Amino acid sequence: MKTHGYFGGTFDPIHNGHLSVATQLVESLGLDTLWFLPAGDPWQRQPTANKEDRLNMVKLALNTYPLLNVDEREVHRHGPTYTIDSVKEIRHEHGLEAPLWFIIGADSFLNLTTWRDWQHLLDYVHIAIACRPNYDLKKEQLPPALRSILDNKLEGDPKLINTPSGKVSIIPIIESPVSATQVRECIRQHEDIRSLVPLSVNHYIHQYHLYQ
Repeated sequence: MKTHGYFGGTFDPIHNGHLSVATQLVESLGLDTLWFLPAGDPWQRQPTANKEDRLNMVKLALNTYPLLNVDEREVHRHGPTYTIDSVKEIRHEHGLEAPLWFIIGADSFLNLTTWRDWQHLLDYVHIAIACRPNYDLKKEQLPPALRSILDNKLEGDPKLINTPSGKVSIIPIIESPVSATQVRECIRQHEDIRSLVPLSVNHYIHQYHLYQ
């Protein structure tokens, strides 16, 4: 049975750091496919580029990565984007038995209790927390609800997990120094971003005069 992962974010814009993290996640989680899940209208933040442009840039960036695909559902959804709605749909599409991973960064995990119906995410997916090597989540400083998740749901090697959902794994990730904030600032300063984003994304940004 195939194992799929879903990597959510605004991707504003997608950059080489995202692609580096994605390829590491494919290996660490033993994924058959990793789906980028661009947010449409995220309720906790306002992206700079519109959702259609962000989606188009993700599509361009993934063209040469056979194990990386894009899931467009949140871009086409009307109204605010909530992760719980997406994982319910994804579970329905893959059936009850397929192992599914939803990937979040350590900062997002620390903010998890602010997400809509966050308590039910593990009913539908496993959660992979992407962390810098040796990053300490400082479990003793977490809210009781998050500490309980790590106490009761945390598993070591995610490749040994064959259940459909309900587990948490911490995945060490070698982070690229690139950030979307850095890319946008370089564009505003008229600096070269060809080392920061895929060439196709660089062309798109300049063709449509984004982030200027």
